[in-house]
Amino acid sequence: MAQVVLENIYKSFPPRKGESMTTQKSSSEQEGADSINVLRRINLTIADGEFMVLVGPSGCGKSTLLRLIAGLEEMTGGNIWVGDSEADQGYRLINDLPPKARDIAMVFQNYALYPHMTVYDNIAFGLRRRLGNQDKGSTHPVRRWGENFLVGITKKLPKGLRYLSPQERIIEQQVWNVAQLLQIETLLNRLPKQLSGGQRQRVALGRAIARNPQVFLMDEPLSNLDAKLRAETRTQIVKLQRQLGTTTIYVTHDQTEAMTMGDRIAIMSGGQIQQVAPPLELYNYPANRFVAEFIGSPPMNFIPVEFHAPLLITHTNFRFTLPDIWGKALQKYDGQTVILGIRPEHLNLSVPATKNLPVKVDLVENLGNDCFLSVSISDPDLTNTDGQSLQLRVPPDRLIGIGEQLWLSFIPEKLHFFDPETNLAIFPKAGE
Repeated sequence: MAQVVLENIYKSFPPRKGESMTTQKSSSEQEGADSINVLRRINLTIADGEFMVLVGPSGCGKSTLLRLIAGLEEMTGGNIWVGDSEADQGYRLINDLPPKARDIAMVFQNYALYPHMTVYDNIAFGLRRRLGNQDKGSTHPVRRWGENFLVGITKKLPKGLRYLSPQERIIEQQVWNVAQLLQIETLLNRLPKQLSGGQRQRVALGRAIARNPQVFLMDEPLSNLDAKLRAETRTQIVKLQRQLGTTTIYVTHDQTEAMTMGDRIAIMSGGQIQQVAPPLELYNYPANRFVAEFIGSPPMNFIPVEFHAPLLITHTNFRFTLPDIWGKALQKYDGQTVILGIRPEHLNLSVPATKNLPVKVDLVENLGNDCFLSVSISDPDLTNTDGQSLQLRVPPDRLIGIGEQLWLSFIPEKLHFFDPETNLAIFPKAGE
């Protein structure tokens, strides 16, 4: 078990041949360089035993960050520390350590199993290497060679006739323990091509678990599975991580996975961390417009409105008074435009009123347990729409047709506001 501390991490690639080269700069100056900045100013601490999820759109740098921790790519700047402040050895700076010396196990998106090896040998592979390295200084080379020879030539004999060295007995017990944990005992003699996608994923997890590392890294391990199997495997991974208590860093682009699996979530965009928080805090208190839109399905709706002190919000098609807690927070925006954010589930079907929003239904998606609508803001008489589309979640038993006019009311306690220039969230100030 260990903490992982990422300190001011930068990763950039040099310009392509023929493009202008810039002078080498320190990590704090990298942002202004001509080079392609994949990661910038990454500062993050993953606690001992924590399940941390890195989530963001494709190209945001989350997989690159995972590969830097694993040692599969070199950093441009910064430090990576792994360890425990209460342990005797404290923290280790692993910047220059090769991957095999970092005591970190990684589960790849494509499983990365050896196709010519059985499930047993795939799980045992890392164990054999580690125990073999430990055994080099304590066992005579001739004896070690003889034991390996006997293990190899008796490998395909019936179990009672095989020779097992002391090292191989330890490996066999560890592989069996891992197989029982993952419920793949009956698969140990199969080759990867004889397994389903879910079974291969469990074997890849087993190979990582068998090494008993300080840290697990998982790079979108469920992306190749179908929806039903993905949900099942997601639950298994969470239970397994809690049972083992191993610090885990999990990369995904799926916000549903992030919300259901992580103790905390780090949302990334453009090579930077936008916000780090527990799932419900991200949902209820997003730090900026990107986080608000990325977390939640369907995403949050955004409507430009004008604020008039002390508490009035106006729009072409509606106006209403805000709760008192917004007075101080929005005071400096008096007479200016702000961005109102409201989630699809926080808009209710209502009746015609000045404070309610008239919309026209463009699309109906009835899923049985949920019904999602795509609507356009419109005039009350439906003679004109402003073109802005909103997403809405309504009860599935309410039958709604395309082209129908609806009136929507806002839940006052669920409103969000964002600065139109910086896109940062504006938070209400309670008690003022």
